[in-house]
Amino acid sequence: MADTADTNQHYVPQFLLRGFHSGNEAQIWAFDKTTSKSFTTAIDKAASEQGFYNVDGSAQLDDVIRKFEEATAPIIKEIGERKSLAGIDEYKRIWLSGFTALQYVRTRAFTERSQDMMRQITHVVTKMSGGELSEQVRKQLGMDEPGTQHEKALSTILVLVRPAVAELQKKHLILYRSDGSSLFCIGDSPVALHNTLNPGDGIRGTLGLAVPGIEVYLPISKYLLLAHMCPTIAVAYSGLEEDARRMGFTHAHAGPYVRALEHGTAVLMEKEHIRFQNSLQLGYAERFVYSSVDDFGDARDILAGNPRRRMGPRVGRPETPKASD
Repeated sequence: MADTADTNQHYVPQFLLRGFHSGNEAQIWAFDKTTSKSFTTAIDKAASEQGFYNVDGSAQLDDVIRKFEEATAPIIKEIGERKSLAGIDEYKRIWLSGFTALQYVRTRAFTERSQDMMRQITHVVTKMSGGELSEQVRKQLGMDEPGTQHEKALSTILVLVRPAVAELQKKHLILYRSDGSSLFCIGDSPVALHNTLNPGDGIRGTLGLAVPGIEVYLPISKYLLLAHMCPTIAVAYSGLEEDARRMGFTHAHAGPYVRALEHGTAVLMEKEHIRFQNSLQLGYAERFVYSSVDDFGDARDILAGNPRRRMGPRVGRPETPKASD
């Protein structure tokens, strides 16, 4: 494999970002959560850092990720050209599950969240231990292992992909589309989770990949959004559609969803729902959100009302924005 240790390594692949180019195919609009400023930037510089995936000076992880991107890009391109999932066989669906799983854990937001969680755990354990950790506890926490905290977080990526793929393969693959009047954006941590059906018990979270009702979203262009949806959603929609048909009409939301499952067609997403998807991208992003147009008014309003969202998601702080945010 080629050594890419000194290269600009992307945590959102360039082929995905090109689906959101600004009109100039080499550029994209960027919005910085920390400053609320927007600007154009080169796609080959966006969502990337020099040597981001280097571990102990080696770029082997980046090489593995690049190979995965190369295998998945033609599938994403096929979906974009057809604007449907028709013809996407089980083999390709497995690749898409793998791509989404890898994209979920490969970002700066994920590594920052992992490091923050470890800091919180270490703080609590240290406090419980009276301010000093035993050698055994330090070993269990991996505190004395070589490498930076960033490198330690990176070392978990490929381990976490396998169980994530297993969960995503249990989901229904749905494609959503825009009619062009409102466009999807993409964040620097573009896999966003939401749960409409499952309100939870107030104690346990509802945003795990294995949680009933989970919705996993990944924008693949300014017009298209790929979703891995819990089968319980199809059950709920099927019931609504059956009730509607008995009364002689088709349910406005359930009908297109059921047909999408049967035929691979894309579900038209209404403007307000696209706005909510874009708010999810803002909430999950560590710092930047990218778009084909300089239209970040909603993002500025959300951040003005909830300054905590200027930081990426952290354990103990909700990741999914409320409709009122």
